[in-house]
Parts: sequence; C-alpha cells; structure tokens
Amino acid sequence: MPTAPDNHDAYDYAERIRERLPRRHQELRERCGLSMYALWLKCGVSRDTISRVEGGETIPGVHVLARLAWGLGVTLEKFFGGIEDE
Repeated sequence: MPTAPDNHDAYDYAERIRERLPRRHQELRERCGLSMYALWLKCGVSRDTISRVEGGETIPGVHVLARLAWGLGVTLEKFFGGIEDE
C-alpha cells in the first residue's frame, strides 16, 4: 500500500501539532506550579521523558500523554484544546 506524500494536508496538520506540543506541555506544567520532578512523582512519567517532551525530542504515545495530562489535572481534550489555533 502506498504511503501519503509528506505534502499531504494531514501531514501538515500533524506537524503543526507536533511543533506546538512541547510549549503547551511546559506552559501547563508551569501553570500548575510543578517542576519536572514533581510531575514525575505525581504521574510516574520519568523526569527524563518529561524533559524530552518539553525539548521537542520525543512525541509521547497516547498512554504517556494521558498520564501527563492527569498529572497536570487536565483532560486530553483540555491538554490539546486550542493548540491548533496557536
């Protein structure tokens, strides 16, 4: 089965989300007044992973995103809410 070209609209949409995710996560964490260490203790996602997410080095899967959102006290809907419009 052929793959979609990189210039596909869905690819562009996904890239915009990927580019904005690190800043969104850091903003939510700081708004909660949590250090990376404190978030690790709260949700069990390692500080190293949190650092890589905020540094744009990795994009977590849904399971890790759900744990991070829970640790930040938001739903996944709120976690991603408005990220498309930034």
